[in-house]
Amino acid sequence: MSLHLQNIDHIVNGVPHISGIDLALEPGSFNVLLGRTLAGKTTLMRLMAGLSPPPGAK
Repeated sequence: MSLHLQNIDHIVNGVPHISGIDLALEPGSFNVLLGRTLAGKTTLMRLMAGLSPPPGAK
């Protein structure tokens, strides 16, 4: 099973934490998520894991 994210934005209290992310993860691939502190790595992982609601969900 593959995972595809298209144009993902995540805004918290009017502040963008993630903006315009496109990502495709394929089965059997090895992926690394790198970025500076407060870049949105954990937020993105929580969205992919289903722990945070996707954009536009109520």
